[in-house]
Amino acid sequence: MREPTGVFAVILSLLCQAWTHDSVVHLYFNVGSEVKLNCTDVSWAQLMYVIWKVDLAGHEQCQVGNSSIKSEVFDTCADGKSLRIFSESHFYLHIPNFSERDVGMYRCETAFRGGYHTCNISVSITVPPRISSWLEPRDDNSMEAVCTAEGGKPAAAVMWRHAGNVSAVEKQWTSSGLFSVESRLKLPEGLTNATCIIKHPFWQAEKMLVPKHRKGLPYTMMCLLVASVLIVLAAFSFFIYKKRITLRHSLLADRSPIKSEPTENIEEVEPYASYIQRVNSIYNS
Repeated sequence: MREPTGVFAVILSLLCQAWTHDSVVHLYFNVGSEVKLNCTDVSWAQLMYVIWKVDLAGHEQCQVGNSSIKSEVFDTCADGKSLRIFSESHFYLHIPNFSERDVGMYRCETAFRGGYHTCNISVSITVPPRISSWLEPRDDNSMEAVCTAEGGKPAAAVMWRHAGNVSAVEKQWTSSGLFSVESRLKLPEGLTNATCIIKHPFWQAEKMLVPKHRKGLPYTMMCLLVASVLIVLAAFSFFIYKKRITLRHSLLADRSPIKSEPTENIEEVEPYASYIQRVNSIYNS
């Protein structure tokens, strides 16, 4: 059932009186909504005092209250929360422009002529889920309709509208305080006209999705294709690596120096006998 936003969130006094001190009611509200909390239907004239003790997430406790005994109004929250009277006799705690900073535990304590009771209300913010739906083939050649509502708060309600006597399998999980739901409906052979219906407090009306075949290749074929591409790339890289190693060895072999015997610049020396003969011929002339 969708929790009201911008209107009274009334917790009936009959329920409050039956609650123990440890009982908690969980309420969810949209961002920016006007929240009005009431924990009793006792008239304002009958009250001796009312105190709202608020434990905001990550903050210290603060209080908003009114005492007819001391004719005192007090507010240690100082963040816009206030007690207000409606219908000339009843009251509520008013939270304007609800946001993440208002999330927490609200404990209402009231005393009146002839009784006393408390109400514990956990107030949280509403987060809409991401929704999707599709058809998956099964090994027995039948089809399975899948519908998901992920990352919502609170958990969405997922239902199916279909023809035939078939049942759905649902699973839920949480992550970082958010709720996800997945529902799978095995369709009999020849049945494809199933409709997924998703309800969530964030929406004014329910959402309806008709599962369709996913575009592109099936998941298994996609995995095989990716694996094949990776193997080809790895083989090509190894081939290029081997070619570079072979080419490098070939270049090193071509650049090795050729050893040669050292040469000396030896000046040609004229034989001594020829030199003496040439000198004597000069002197005799």
